[in-house]
Amino acid sequence: MSSTNIKILKQCLNCGNMFEAQKTTTKYCSHKCNSKHYKLRKRLELKKEIEVDTKEKINKNFKAKTTQIDLLNIKDKDYLSVREVAYLMNCNTKTIYRLIKSKRIKSTNLNERLTRIKKSEVEKLF
Repeated sequence: MSSTNIKILKQCLNCGNMFEAQKTTTKYCSHKCNSKHYKLRKRLELKKEIEVDTKEKINKNFKAKTTQIDLLNIKDKDYLSVREVAYLMNCNTKTIYRLIKSKRIKSTNLNERLTRIKKSEVEKLF
């Protein structure tokens, strides 16, 4: 690069001291200030990530509460999906499919992903 005689007065973003910059893009008075400011930025970014994680956990808890509302809708239905039956029985959907395959629960397969189970069949298990 070619050197110029132009000296630019700038203020360091880290320490706030005035210094003569050789380039217009220079932001810090020294490598030490640059390193300190970099570490500060990374710490702040980490805090923001932690805040985002806690917000996601809050959203997960909120979603868990909304499934209780679905229980009211399930009680009104005569035919239930595999997912709804799994929710009622407090087990995994794979368990319900296993019970269907072993013919302990009678089900109707309307389409590839539309397996319906009569509520009375679920009640017979208990």
